[in-house]
Amino acid sequence: MPETDTSVLHVGPAPKLPQTGPVVLGDLDVELRQASAEGLHISVFTESGRLHLIALTGLGPGQPIAAVIPIDAQSLDRIQALTRLWRQLHGLPVPKDTRITAQQRRRLKNMLRAADGRMQNADYRDIAEAIFGVERVASDPWKSSALRDAVLDLVKDGFAMIDGGYRKLLRHRRRS
Repeated sequence: MPETDTSVLHVGPAPKLPQTGPVVLGDLDVELRQASAEGLHISVFTESGRLHLIALTGLGPGQPIAAVIPIDAQSLDRIQALTRLWRQLHGLPVPKDTRITAQQRRRLKNMLRAADGRMQNADYRDIAEAIFGVERVASDPWKSSALRDAVLDLVKDGFAMIDGGYRKLLRHRRRS
């Protein structure tokens, strides 16, 4: 999934440049390691979440490291991940990953609940009652209710998410 998750950082041997206090692989406070064909997957845990690194083949534990950031449409996302790693390495507070806001997280939860309800043959009104509460759904005529429209959108978006749309969650939304 590193090709779609823009928070995954690839690290490799640093070029031969003058450096002040270079970071080596051994400097990372690593919790999990797993080898794969693309390199060594490393999880670094911080107070604000996990950082996922892939140490490219050929990087030794005592070798200074460099981040490899392709210059493409997702570069800014990768730079944010690099900033989080840099702050962790220097003992500074690590900001939370901002790809998904709390409001988006709540909506995603409701989208999956709505899609799951439909897969279990629940009707839209039952789904609305489960998500918004029986009293709130009963307060308006169902056919013209804004909650009905909201549930229809949640179901549609939930199925789109299940059908591969979840990959969009791994990137920051950009305004053109």
